[in-house]
Amino acid sequence: MSRARLLTRKLRRTRVLQKVAVTVGYSAVKILAALPSRWVLRLGDVLGELRVLLDAGARRVAYQNMRVVFGDSKSRAECRRLYRHAERLVGRSMLLLFHAQPLTEQRFRKWVDTTEVEQTKVDAMQDLWARGGVVVSGHIGNWEMLLGLRVLFRDFPPTIFLAEEIPDAAVNEILSRLRSHGDLISALRKGGARTVISVVAAGGNAGILVDRNVRRQQGGVYAPFFGLEARTTPLPAWLALRYDVPVYPMFCLPQDDGRYHLWMGPDLAAGLTEQDDRERMRELLTRVNGVLEDIIRARPELWTWTLKRFKGRPHQELGGYPPYSEWDPERQHHT
Repeated sequence: MSRARLLTRKLRRTRVLQKVAVTVGYSAVKILAALPSRWVLRLGDVLGELRVLLDAGARRVAYQNMRVVFGDSKSRAECRRLYRHAERLVGRSMLLLFHAQPLTEQRFRKWVDTTEVEQTKVDAMQDLWARGGVVVSGHIGNWEMLLGLRVLFRDFPPTIFLAEEIPDAAVNEILSRLRSHGDLISALRKGGARTVISVVAAGGNAGILVDRNVRRQQGGVYAPFFGLEARTTPLPAWLALRYDVPVYPMFCLPQDDGRYHLWMGPDLAAGLTEQDDRERMRELLTRVNGVLEDIIRARPELWTWTLKRFKGRPHQELGGYPPYSEWDPERQHHT
């Protein structure tokens, strides 16, 4: 049998397996959507505990990040309790993405208290409606639920978000469908910047998670985060400075009753003091990272501690960086 025919068979088999996986995945969505909410929350707690127990690599990264943030101020036992709490909340967030399907305005309001934003942030929301802009967030609380805002504000300009690509094609397809609320536009984080730029340039809005390490080859620049220079996406700042649009931080923060509270901060692009474009970008990115720092310090259990946030470092010496970090020097500028 020729190599071309073997390859064709393999591709067909892969497509069949992907369709089966997607079908099974949607069956799981229907089951989780039908379960009582208290069961889903408890199951999310169990999934979080299992990851703490079984994923030694993630556990190691979490403790290294805590060392950066807290130094020696927290004991090993305190870090373990914090990590367990954080992973339980992540487990809940992931399962609620399935449980809340199909996401309607009624279901969204069942899980998210939007009173503060709808009553006290009217000017900010009108600003985004009139000019377009950028909403920045992070892996804090329930970032998936933020996408559900599209079912509330259907008359808003086109809105796009950047999604992380999962290696498994079937999982990518399932997540893409679950996150597609109305005319919400999605683009993969790697290579999706041009699409985001085109939407914002046309008066639309972009949602960007800003707490991932972005390598230099992907455009990442260094900005301060918990006292260290961390590779950060420049996209929110570039959009704000290029198109004169606002940058608003927004988060879905857990409440004690299992629901979430929608929090929105002020326009971070307002009142920049630096004159040089590069320094203005750094000033804005410092503000963005500073909002995340404030929330993590106040409620550290809300952050996803397993992110390799400090993977890039600007110098060869390890210094205060975690052991997983790698030397990722600044680009040399020749005159």
